[in-house]
Amino acid sequence: MAEPYATQADVALTLPGVLRTLRQRRRLSAAEVADGMGLPVRTYQNFEAELSGASPARFHTFAKVTDCDAMALILCAGGADPALALACADNKAVSIAVGAIEDLYESLGSEVSTLTAAGLIGAFDHARELLLSDISAQSRGRAARSPDPTGLLTHRQLECLRWAQAGKSSTDIGVILGISHRTVDCHIAEACTRLRVRTRVQAISSAIELGLLAPRPQ
Repeated sequence: MAEPYATQADVALTLPGVLRTLRQRRRLSAAEVADGMGLPVRTYQNFEAELSGASPARFHTFAKVTDCDAMALILCAGGADPALALACADNKAVSIAVGAIEDLYESLGSEVSTLTAAGLIGAFDHARELLLSDISAQSRGRAARSPDPTGLLTHRQLECLRWAQAGKSSTDIGVILGISHRTVDCHIAEACTRLRVRTRVQAISSAIELGLLAPRPQ
């Protein structure tokens, strides 16, 4: 008999409950996730139920198998509201934010230390206002129109897929484009979401079918 789907009320906003809910949302059994993580089923069950053996590496592996936001899980393990991990599971918001900070450091290096708290708060407040404006626009139905396939993916998302199509790893692509490997992963994950697929291989195939990528790497 299939296990009951956990609602947000059921999980009571605990991180173990969030792990279970994320797994169920992906329609994966505990055995399937355990296999994907390279763990015995019992070891995985203890991790899901009690956070046994929890570590950043294990959260990253879980996130890879379930296609969710690893950095959100790590943040929640550090005390943030577990609901954040559910909210960011599909758009990878926390991983994108961390990737943006990494990109900033790669651009500025030690000069990051010269940024003031006031300046950082102002910049993030500005970003927050832009995001709230975008949400407002979507609520008015502006994002409900079917997009032209040629505008479905951003230039950067297509760049990442094009290099992935050529056999480059996320680390390789990051070096080529001058961004962090985590930002590359976020661009590819967003491309997968927009193309309604789960893996980068499927995203490349879908992009080729839509005429967004050439059948063979250029």
